[in-house]
Amino acid sequence: MFTIKGRIITCENDEVIENGIIAVKKDKIVFVGRENQWDKAGYEEIKFKEDVTIMPGFIDCHTHITGRESGTYGFGKANNYDRLINATNHMEILLNAGFTTIRDMGIFGPALKRGVERGKLKGPKVFPGGRVLGITAGHSDSNTYLSKEYLKEEDPIGYLVDGVDGCLKGVREQFRIGAQFIKICATGGVSSMSDALDDVQFSMEELKVIVEETRRQGTYVAAHCSGTEGTYQSLLAGVTSIEHGIKLDNRCIELMVKNDATLVPTISISLGFPTYKGLPDYMVEKGMEGIEYHLKSIEMARKANIKIAYGTDFSNSENTSYKNNGKEFVSLVKAGLTPLEAIKAATVNSSPLVKNNQIGRLLSGMKADIVVVRGNPIEEISLLEDSKNILSVIKDGKVEKLL
Repeated sequence: MFTIKGRIITCENDEVIENGIIAVKKDKIVFVGRENQWDKAGYEEIKFKEDVTIMPGFIDCHTHITGRESGTYGFGKANNYDRLINATNHMEILLNAGFTTIRDMGIFGPALKRGVERGKLKGPKVFPGGRVLGITAGHSDSNTYLSKEYLKEEDPIGYLVDGVDGCLKGVREQFRIGAQFIKICATGGVSSMSDALDDVQFSMEELKVIVEETRRQGTYVAAHCSGTEGTYQSLLAGVTSIEHGIKLDNRCIELMVKNDATLVPTISISLGFPTYKGLPDYMVEKGMEGIEYHLKSIEMARKANIKIAYGTDFSNSENTSYKNNGKEFVSLVKAGLTPLEAIKAATVNSSPLVKNNQIGRLLSGMKADIVVVRGNPIEEISLLEDSKNILSVIKDGKVEKLL
């Protein structure tokens, strides 16, 4: 049993509690409020020498924990056994950056989830999606110089499916390995070699069978969406979360409102393209093309009161270090959100996408997933950008990090 004193952002509403205290017993929060309202008898206090802010543990809804150590997009430098070893290390880096839960899209997600749950691995809780379904010559076709058979065995992220039967089988194969939701590539993307941002990938018949089969499993589909038409088609088919959403238009916005769909913008990736190092020319060209569209889409979504959740799409490369997984907070503010809205994106707005209503807010009775940060991120959101400012991370009531 312990308490922490400081400024508290509960994310239940817009209130910030100054001179607050939070009490934890076992894996649950038992009190959140002002210090003078709590009898501390029997509770050990975790003390900090400086001004701190206490928030819910962060949730990254767009991760690919693949164990890649660089920004290269080829294969052959490591196999999946080597990558999985790297991935276990990457999980601890994410936890130390304040991320107590992630939604992962890749081959290792189910195994990483089991490792964390069994206490064999230090890292965030994992909501896994298995590999990302995409079409031949589409965004999941990560290297067109290699055979499709080789990619199906070795690609830690993508899984190629074609036709209604292929899509149905692909969905079932992801659930077979432990997926709890399904991600698809509905449009072209920045990193793929053989398509453009606006390319529409799956047919409506293929999309419908993916959504219907996923719903039969009691869960939902997330869709990578860069171009407009593919995004609109995905929303018509019934996807629940739009990843990136670079080129939304009014039709997309209207359907997102109607369907209560969530936007996971991953805007930090877009804003980083002018400074990224070591990327192929085609990737830089497509990345630069999308920046202004992306900012406009987020502005439209915010004005329409569409729920915006937090996702980075970082890979622990030279350009996207997990130590700086909080860059998305800064980027969301650059895109027009307030600091509190950016914090809510990573907490209360993201918890539905990992299907966990016991996290994302600091309230009595909730799971004790807590982050303590140096200073006041409402006044200086950049504090969340660097893991060295994350003074403590608590997951399910266990202190995982304490500086």
